[in-house]
Amino acid sequence: MILYKYMSFGAARKVIDTLSLGFSCLEDLNDPFECTAFGFIDSDVSAISAKIATDACKNHFSRKYGVLSLTRQPLNALMWSHYGDSHQGVVLGFDCDAAGFSDPQSNVIPSQYGKMIYSATKPHKDRALISEHELMDIGGSLRFDSNAFNLMKRAFLYKSLEWAYEEEVRVVKYIGNIPFGYHAGGGRYSEWNKMTVLGRPLYCFDVPESSLKEIYLGRHLYRNVTKSGSITDEELKGVLQLWGRKDIKMMQCEPDVHSWNLVAKSSINKS
Repeated sequence: MILYKYMSFGAARKVIDTLSLGFSCLEDLNDPFECTAFGFIDSDVSAISAKIATDACKNHFSRKYGVLSLTRQPLNALMWSHYGDSHQGVVLGFDCDAAGFSDPQSNVIPSQYGKMIYSATKPHKDRALISEHELMDIGGSLRFDSNAFNLMKRAFLYKSLEWAYEEEVRVVKYIGNIPFGYHAGGGRYSEWNKMTVLGRPLYCFDVPESSLKEIYLGRHLYRNVTKSGSITDEELKGVLQLWGRKDIKMMQCEPDVHSWNLVAKSSINKS
């Protein structure tokens, strides 16, 4: 299964150069309702309320797990506007099997189970309060645990219907054993490289070169990347020629003259 990541041209260069993809903590994602869809029932016999239980679960999940957000569709005009640097960026397509993202041994939520669930109504009062013991047992190993998957779905895979246009698929990894805490400095650990981007930690995970299968260039990439002054015309040409010489399908996005859709045409330049 090939899934896609929208990003700026600069970010795409770093991903391709380093062959790594960034996983983020829940609290650094752009939806304030992340990890609040547990649907706990308030108990008459417990001092723990649904809100307290939800906050405790969110606190537990927020920094011990890394989330990689991918999507099924490389030609979504809204996604290009919101995440592809206003059509000036790049979309990269990765084979999830080759990248190791479908492996249930090394992912808390593998890609084949990571389809987002979009709902107009948040789950409400349909789940008993979780005990502290149950909470601490969740995700204690890297192995995908089918018994705990319902709770993991509520933590990571529920969003409001307003986000459905993203067609998001997530890969979730346990990062609690990385020796660089949320506020600590960066560094290298096994296949991870922790860095700070815009004041927030990003846990970059190594992927094999063979996992990168497709590159889509934004409609305004040529015009605006060079206009910004961050790269010259010759430098941009050199980067695209380098990408074109790789065993990767490279496409140029254009608006379709007959519809509101984007279309992609081959953009291979091996000279």
